[in-house]
Amino acid sequence: MPQLQQIDTFLSQVVWLAIAFVVLFVVLRTIALPKIQATLEARRDRIEGDLDRAQTLRQEAEQVLAEYEAAMAEGRDRAQAAIRDAVEDGKARAAKAHEALAGRLADDIRHAETRIETARDEAVGNIREVAVDVVQAAAQRLIGGRIARKSAADAVDAVAGR
Repeated sequence: MPQLQQIDTFLSQVVWLAIAFVVLFVVLRTIALPKIQATLEARRDRIEGDLDRAQTLRQEAEQVLAEYEAAMAEGRDRAQAAIRDAVEDGKARAAKAHEALAGRLADDIRHAETRIETARDEAVGNIREVAVDVVQAAAQRLIGGRIARKSAADAVDAVAGR
């Protein structure tokens, strides 16, 4: 059988195959494997560095967010305080303006009352003078003679005093 006749060459091929594998193993172990291992270690170091950097950036972002929220809360508080102060200031100004207006109105009322009283006194005085003139004219028509102004004034005062 021809397949069995190749056993002599088969043994030498197996030896050369074993030698080739050993040489290939030594070459890969000494040359290629260290390069692959160095590449993998560099990649692992870069990934770890990126993860560390990402963690640091995340912490910084959280800190910035906390500072932002604190600043917003502080700004909100200051705005509310400013609004509260403005409202209180507005109320104080309104009260002050109200008091000033009330004072001016009270002064105006006093002046108006004084003017009314003066006008009334003038009107009463004028009515008295007119009444004295009417009494003199009536007396002249009734009795045909003229009476003294003082007598007419006394008569008007006597009637007005009732």
